[in-house]
Amino acid sequence: MTVPEGIRSITTEWLTDALGIGGPGRDVRVSSFRVSRVGEEQGWIGEVARLELTYSQPVAGAPSSVIVKFSPPDPNLVFSLHEVQFYCEIAAGQDFAVPACHYGETDPQTGAAVLLLEDLSRLRTVSFVKGCTPEEAEVAVMELARLHTAYWGDQTLKSKDWLFTIADTQFAEWWTQYPRKITELLPEFEVSRRLMEFGDRFATDMPLILDRIEGAPFTAIHRDTHVDNLLFGIHRDDPPVILLDWQTAGRGKGISDIAYLLISSLSPSDRRTSENRLVDLYHRRLIESGIEDYTPDQCWSDYIVSVASKLFITVTATVHLDNASRFRRAWRTADLQRLMAFIDDHDPISHL
Repeated sequence: MTVPEGIRSITTEWLTDALGIGGPGRDVRVSSFRVSRVGEEQGWIGEVARLELTYSQPVAGAPSSVIVKFSPPDPNLVFSLHEVQFYCEIAAGQDFAVPACHYGETDPQTGAAVLLLEDLSRLRTVSFVKGCTPEEAEVAVMELARLHTAYWGDQTLKSKDWLFTIADTQFAEWWTQYPRKITELLPEFEVSRRLMEFGDRFATDMPLILDRIEGAPFTAIHRDTHVDNLLFGIHRDDPPVILLDWQTAGRGKGISDIAYLLISSLSPSDRRTSENRLVDLYHRRLIESGIEDYTPDQCWSDYIVSVASKLFITVTATVHLDNASRFRRAWRTADLQRLMAFIDDHDPISHL
């Protein structure tokens, strides 16, 4: 099957084949579908939409709706290959709290990708600008610990060359553009000295810092665990949390996902009062799952240095995304305030 060129190129025939409901001797197909765009206000990269499906006749187990997701056109942001492979090779056969994947395909020539995912729009979202509560963050920490322990030290991850790594990007170049982009976007905002110093150190000493956040002990990581990529259950039968958007799935230290979550999604005051407890909770879950080669001191120091992973995504999004809307400016402002507060609180350079 080919990868459609976007939502406008989707046909009922393609959906029938992708969902695997047709075939010889089966007089059943997707007869029509209705499209509702998703994430446009939030500035999501790539095309994302909800498709409400109608079938030519009832089909047992066929979804009434799906989420379709296409890779973005910007070659610097084409991470969708990683997401398709994540669902095929990491999540397949596991009971991780992720959407079910009905279909995934990539075009090896162009890098274009498409996913048909379980529609979980019934679940609860939380505003990034407002931020989540420590209790909501705890639910995500517990699920991330489950993912991390499942692949802790798994040597097969080394053979998955599709896993995303910061080393394959042009972060040093993007960092040189960052001060100008921030000045243009948020002219009233003064970036802290410590953030700039850490960014300079990251850009000039990437091998050292990447070894701290992507080296052993490694596991499968999400890398972009902010609250916009979380859905929370509402009813008793709902999953407590679902982790979305695996475009930057990679191999690295699991604590980097925890650091990213707490830096991105908690207010600085909530993060300060809860981070010790949540990092300790994460470490205890590792121990309870049989992880013995990772001390509390290592975990805490790696937690602080893992702000590099958060800085990488912040710089990438600031330099490459369209942040002009009022919504995106508020998003970037909250993100930068939380990032600066963490770096000012912990001085990550002292932990290198």
